[in-house]
Amino acid sequence: MKPSESTKVVDEKKNFFKRLVGEISHHKMITLICLVLVLVISIIIWTIAAASNVIVAGGSTSIAQVMASVTEQYKRDHKEDILYNSLGSAAARVSVTNRSYAFGFLSKDIPSSPQRGDNRGNARQLWEDERIGRFVIARDYIILIYHLPVDCEIKPEQESLQFKSFDGGEGTKLIHQIYTNHNFTWQDVFGEQLVCSTGKKNKFYTLTRESGSGTRDFFESKVIQSKNYETNQVVSSNGSMYQAIATVPGSIGYISFSYIREIINNKNLGKKAIASIIGNKTTKPELPYQIIDNNYEFNPAYSLTRPFTGIINYQGNQFGRVLAFIAWMLDPLPYSKTKPKLRNGDNNPYYVPTFKLTEHDTAYWYIKEGEEPLTFDDILFRKYNNNKNFAKSGQKIDDEKVPWNFNPDYKSLWDIIVERFPEKYQLYCGYEYNGMEN
Repeated sequence: MKPSESTKVVDEKKNFFKRLVGEISHHKMITLICLVLVLVISIIIWTIAAASNVIVAGGSTSIAQVMASVTEQYKRDHKEDILYNSLGSAAARVSVTNRSYAFGFLSKDIPSSPQRGDNRGNARQLWEDERIGRFVIARDYIILIYHLPVDCEIKPEQESLQFKSFDGGEGTKLIHQIYTNHNFTWQDVFGEQLVCSTGKKNKFYTLTRESGSGTRDFFESKVIQSKNYETNQVVSSNGSMYQAIATVPGSIGYISFSYIREIINNKNLGKKAIASIIGNKTTKPELPYQIIDNNYEFNPAYSLTRPFTGIINYQGNQFGRVLAFIAWMLDPLPYSKTKPKLRNGDNNPYYVPTFKLTEHDTAYWYIKEGEEPLTFDDILFRKYNNNKNFAKSGQKIDDEKVPWNFNPDYKSLWDIIVERFPEKYQLYCGYEYNGMEN
């Protein structure tokens, strides 16, 4: 190894541990230990894969099922090996910054502008400091799942238990009481919605995810709106959450939409184990799904949704190869072809009545594994993927009080994709986000 290369390796190691300390400084000791183990494993896998020219990525466990399917399909179609290391959202940001991962996924949003306590981890500073770009590939619906006490049933006129709106509404207050007041019983909270055969008072068995989980972050920021609560059990994945709820009567927790089939087909759970929610823009309880042609499809009126956020190092050694894969994952056209109407009700010029998604389209796998693909007029695609002008404009909107104000050299990932593959992908320039939801 040349002296200059040796110095570069040493510097990279120093920067790695510096960022590691910064990332974990706000977590408890158990989170510190877990994150160190995760990153050590990531580095080992990265080192082995680098020698065999495999693209290494990693992050959220919630997207692991999708990634397992799409990377296998991409390998079949493009002869390119991609290893996805599903060790949690917390590992993705550190590992992409330090180039252990070529790209990563978080099951939560990354704020665009600086916020207190964000440890310089917002999208603007990631871009300005490290040339790391943020994008969104799909939408996930978070399900409030429960296992009724053995002697209780939901009243026959209801499809499931109902919560009023979250984001600080009555639903937030109710879920906070469930997780903090251990004297509360199912009859106290849902007495008007339940029929119980005995006079026994059934207490809640509450579950949450591990620290660093993007799903837990969403639950704490959008549902319970607190990090100060107690729980009966902490589980380390969506699968563990599902197994615990399915086997423990009286339990309650939250899980990704990707488990919708397992929940509905489970004899202990079924459709009535999925809570419905009255959102801020609805007047009736909405389930996360709607049944169309005997299929469980995404309900756009449901309020507990989150983006699956990707981050990619624009300066990574494998950026060109990774960009081709991300372009295939992001491409909104195949799914758009299946939609006769735009979100604002206009006719969709890209609709093709005879078009059917196949295994070669990423949207096929999103739907199969329980996530909602993005269309080209989707607010998440326009805002996060095709947002060059807005990001640099300094505009602000209701849910983002601080302007983005990205540097003048900022380019959204879709801009770069269109530049690199001009014949393969479309610009959709008329659908750049302008600060207003159509």
